[in-house]
Amino acid sequence: MNDEMKFYLLAELSGWNCHTYVKDEKKRIQESESYRLLKENVHKARRHLSGKAREIVRGYETLKIDPKTVYQAFLVENTIDYLCLHSFPEYYLNPFAVDPDYNGEISSLGELIFECAGEEKPLNEIILDDNVSSRIKKEAVAYRLDAYLSDMENIVKHSIEQAKKEAFHPKRDTISAVLRFCEGAFFVLANVFLAFIFIRPFDIFFSFLYRPDPTRLMTYVLYLYPAFVFLYDVVFVLFQSYRARLRESFEYARRFLSKNADSVYESIRDTKERLYDYICGAINNRIELAGDIKDFSRLKDSYIDLRAVLLYGNLKKRRSYRFLRGLLIALTTITLFLFVFSFLVYLLGSLFEVAI
Repeated sequence: MNDEMKFYLLAELSGWNCHTYVKDEKKRIQESESYRLLKENVHKARRHLSGKAREIVRGYETLKIDPKTVYQAFLVENTIDYLCLHSFPEYYLNPFAVDPDYNGEISSLGELIFECAGEEKPLNEIILDDNVSSRIKKEAVAYRLDAYLSDMENIVKHSIEQAKKEAFHPKRDTISAVLRFCEGAFFVLANVFLAFIFIRPFDIFFSFLYRPDPTRLMTYVLYLYPAFVFLYDVVFVLFQSYRARLRESFEYARRFLSKNADSVYESIRDTKERLYDYICGAINNRIELAGDIKDFSRLKDSYIDLRAVLLYGNLKKRRSYRFLRGLLIALTTITLFLFVFSFLVYLLGSLFEVAI
């Protein structure tokens, strides 16, 4: 906020009506550097599961940039500045919840922001600070790690809730089971019929394979139906394989969490103690931390892949999933029509021994 607007803010707080001076504030705020950076950083923050990352995303999504008074413009601008500052990964990354595939700008735990002696600084700066005692440094580290632990436990709790949500829907599961059965039954039926018309063809019908006649429906049965069944088979197998791969980790994690949640919590607490000892060792020996940002992540470990649970719903929204699903539905519809058409043509031709 420039000096002129600060004057109008003071005047407004003193009782003046200054709403006419905020008519251009919305545009100015949206064109500000802070808002531009915030938009860029939120795109990256969406990929992370930490509580602070979700807070930044939620704060951005709930922003209302339409001030009617100078005071409202002041609040909006300060909110954007705060969100912008904390939208950088060193503020929101949780070492227990770093994606194992993460390859961003933060490579070390020492780059994460910790609060120590009333200041927010990178952990490496705190470790090397000669003006702060080791005791105060370790207290600051313990306090921050407790926050990381609480956040990670919330992620596990949310994973358990998500697993239960996906697991216990009798009506939905029944419908899904019926649909899967129908899909499988039609897949078998379409291919069995295709094999049958070539294994047991009658002479009139089979003659159109060598002498196709576009005026006869049997020609289309012999050429069009096999072509679409082949395409349908390929897409069906691809989609089912893709869906099974997506569900594999989720199903295992869901079953594990339903029986062994306590062991997951205990494992995370043990990791927190190991991380505390690791940082304290760096403090005692004045060693900068490097290349260790993923070393204490528990999103995916020897127990389960928590991402598989939390992101399962999003995986089904992937463009590749939706494309394959849409293509399968389209081919299923066409193949079903051709199946009925071909069956009727074959049946009538066989019964009356005529070319159709």
